[in-house]
Amino acid sequence: MRINRIDNLKGIGILLIVLGHCGLPLGNPLTKYLFSFHVALFFIVSGFLFSEDKHTDFTKFFKNKFLRLVVPFFFFNIIFFAINKLLGEFSGTSIRDFLVGVLYGDYLGDKGGYINNTGGFNISNVSTWFLPALFVTSIYFFVINKMIQSKEMKIFSVIVISLLVYIESKFTNFRFPWGLEIGLMVMLFYAFGNIFKKQIKKFADKIDYRYILFLIIVFGIHILFVNPTNISTNDYGNYAFFLLDALLGFITFLIISKLIGENKILSFFGKNSIIILGFEWIKILIQKNIFFLSFGLLSYERSYLFGFTQFFLTILFLVPIIFIVNKFFPFILGMSYKK
Repeated sequence: MRINRIDNLKGIGILLIVLGHCGLPLGNPLTKYLFSFHVALFFIVSGFLFSEDKHTDFTKFFKNKFLRLVVPFFFFNIIFFAINKLLGEFSGTSIRDFLVGVLYGDYLGDKGGYINNTGGFNISNVSTWFLPALFVTSIYFFVINKMIQSKEMKIFSVIVISLLVYIESKFTNFRFPWGLEIGLMVMLFYAFGNIFKKQIKKFADKIDYRYILFLIIVFGIHILFVNPTNISTNDYGNYAFFLLDALLGFITFLIISKLIGENKILSFFGKNSIIILGFEWIKILIQKNIFFLSFGLLSYERSYLFGFTQFFLTILFLVPIIFIVNKFFPFILGMSYKK
């Protein structure tokens, strides 16, 4: 499976994440469906892209992941907080509160009962919880991959670890910084993408239009067993369905991305998924300050009309931001200027 197919899949995945964060009706089946797999899809893809031959030195691997994930995390939160502070938002949030939240790198959602060292402060740019979680997941798997040679033992180990985290999530409200416990749970998806890389490639290479019926069947099974989850807040629902939904969602959109074929638009969004993740909050500014007031769509807030309009406008506004960041501010992404 060529790398552009992966970019297509990442492009679809990041668009689904943005859509899931838009103002669709509360408790609607589409959002439940998206949340059942869209984050897991990114961890599977990340594991698929992990190269055991390329990543042999821990120090180099750690540095690379720190630059590509942790550096953007800090910049995205600083930019978000600074702009919104200037616009009069976060009037009740001090710089100290902001710093504590970012340094803890956690998102508690609406779960005020969670106990952590911040006293309950969230990160400001909520979507960026994923970056430190992916960072720690990558480090976890690097260590597991080095320590355990047998594929069977790797699979057994990550399953046992994920089960322990699942049990912990049911009996305690304590949250560790930087998604440390979330990383242990989703390492299962990361490991799946890496350990079954050859099988995924073989399956993807076979996909053609004869797989449409198979796609419909997989999608239908997924709809029947949608398990309400939210990985960011450590909510996994039913463990078996949590894993099943992630696998079915991955297969569904792997087939779709292959059937679509080479697509520059999806590839563009896939290659710039981290920028989209870091700046998707502009949908709030669009909602409050630009189109929705003049179009009168605020009266339809939490509707499909509102949600999809917000989604398309957000993507439209993100395109120039992507070009600006890549051309003028690559250091935000932990990258140097291109000569």
